[in-house]
Amino acid sequence: MLVATAGHIDHGKTALVRALTGVETDRLPEERARGISIDLGFAYWRPDHGQTIGFVDVPGHERFVRNMLAGVCAVDFALLVVAADDGVMPQSVEHVQILDLLGVARGVVAITKCDRSSLERINAVRDQVHALLAPTVLAGVPIFEVSSVTGTGVAELGEALRTAGRAEAPRPATGHNFRLAIDRAFTVTGVGTVATGTVHSGVLETGARLVLSPRGLETRARGLQSGGQPVSRIQAGERCALNLAGIELGQVHRGDWLLVPEMHAPTSRIEVQLRVLRSVSNALKHDTPVHLHLGTAGLAARVMIPAQAAIPPGGESIVTLALEHPHCAATGDRFVLRDQSGRRLIGGGRVIDPFVTGHRRNQAGRAPVSAALQLPDAAQALAALLAIPEHEVDTRQFERCFNLETGAAQELYRLSHAVLLGSAHTLALPATRVAMIGEQIIETLEAFHRGHPEAGGLTSRALKEKLSAQVSVEAFLILQRELADKRLIVSSGSFVRRAGHRASFSAAERALWQTLLPRLEQRGALAFTARELARDLRSSEAAVKALLYHRRSHGELWRITDERFMLRKQVAALAARAAVLAQEVGGKGFTAAQYRDAIGAGRNLVIQILEFFDSIAVTRRSGDLRRMRPEYELVVGSAAPYVPRAFAVNAKDLFGAK
Repeated sequence: MLVATAGHIDHGKTALVRALTGVETDRLPEERARGISIDLGFAYWRPDHGQTIGFVDVPGHERFVRNMLAGVCAVDFALLVVAADDGVMPQSVEHVQILDLLGVARGVVAITKCDRSSLERINAVRDQVHALLAPTVLAGVPIFEVSSVTGTGVAELGEALRTAGRAEAPRPATGHNFRLAIDRAFTVTGVGTVATGTVHSGVLETGARLVLSPRGLETRARGLQSGGQPVSRIQAGERCALNLAGIELGQVHRGDWLLVPEMHAPTSRIEVQLRVLRSVSNALKHDTPVHLHLGTAGLAARVMIPAQAAIPPGGESIVTLALEHPHCAATGDRFVLRDQSGRRLIGGGRVIDPFVTGHRRNQAGRAPVSAALQLPDAAQALAALLAIPEHEVDTRQFERCFNLETGAAQELYRLSHAVLLGSAHTLALPATRVAMIGEQIIETLEAFHRGHPEAGGLTSRALKEKLSAQVSVEAFLILQRELADKRLIVSSGSFVRRAGHRASFSAAERALWQTLLPRLEQRGALAFTARELARDLRSSEAAVKALLYHRRSHGELWRITDERFMLRKQVAALAARAAVLAQEVGGKGFTAAQYRDAIGAGRNLVIQILEFFDSIAVTRRSGDLRRMRPEYELVVGSAAPYVPRAFAVNAKDLFGAK
């Protein structure tokens, strides 16, 4: 069990921890010289050689509240200390508010310095404490009257802590990935960099690979300690020290996280459930700059309130916190907000969605997703997400939200009867919905073939538009591929037909196409005309043109310009190369010159291809730059990115000199 002290400066927190454990938690020379705690202090107590009880001794001065917040981010139990001579003071109030916002619902109160005060004064302070805790989650906790000088009440307080420790339910060690928020870092001669903190979740063994986040530095747990003793394994709820391989001290800071690599996903926008304290003097306005205390970090952020409304004192709202710099969070993490100066407590709450986007959303559509993520556990949240009509669960994001191990996530999907789409299993949909969409795809194709037996099929875009079921482009393309893999449909480029459907071609057309096709495939990015093909094959231009238009109507060719054609699969490959280029240059878009270099073609042809892409909604042009449209694969189909030929190709190479 991990216990955090709380209370005003000079109320005897450090002395009480020393009386209980025999450990001096003031470790800095300045702390000992001034007689106050400045930074976090730690002590471990093993009464009767049983369970270890860890103490986090936090500063009580208002200047060091940021340090106090770093110490209480993962505690199980609070030890509120109030001196009998002073009674409840400003930092007593602020510390209790922080504990309440963080949801620390288990604790005890120690009224200290009772050797200096009368019984009447002690009773008055007891009444103050009752009134302070009454509106919080700590209401009704036991109160002990103690003196660290004479030892009065210390044994009774210690027994209460031992009883609480025995009743403490261990945090689940399995099902969740390892997460630890760093509160201290230092070097040890002959060992290297050491980071300390409390394990939020999961299990870690010596030698495991980790990422120092949000910086993304890879490291390894070279050695572990817990309670001052070397161990080979640590788990949720334990304080520990980790010797980090390949990390310099200057690279580690309080507030950083140590995570398994899969959980490294820094975010700049976090949806949260925020409660504003009743004690604040003014309503919290939209776009207010704040200090966000999350884990052991103190971060600059702005509060983005829906409809730019204000939250009154004592009010609650779902808001987005826009972070100045990306950081790490998970659904359910507790946080505290202070004002921009860092001196005034505003409120706090819990993280709902650490990966909410910055786009304006239809609030009615967002509301059920937000409500699902507020449910008590991942299983309930998944069931609610799958029940939202037309919603698709991004499995990677869901697993990162709830910090789920792969095995635990797979079991949740199984129990919820979800179907995981694609080879990477990145989307989850209810099995009933997947079956319905598959049936609609087949029925739509069959109906089209009945009405248009001469046509080769539908484009993917046209097919999707004909479905009554709403489905994302990504999910539709995955389902289309899976139906093709099952040989229920045939997908050729962006054209789709029902398996078994055959368009009619004459024997002469089939023979001519079989002659042309392998040669056309070699052309790569080179478009062609009917006149060129007819001349090089010594054939009728009219016959070749009729064949090209017939094959175009069946989805095997694109007409790039009025006269030029290209194989549909080559167009898909060129579009895929444009998509790769768009990722390489970032969100700004790419130029025609960059695309020319990427495909190794001449400028005139590149301009024709890009203008064609603009016309069929593969790209969107803005000045001299182009960006890919997210649904481009619906238009041209999926393909491997085009690879330029290593040498020049001309018509004579392909068709032979006659």
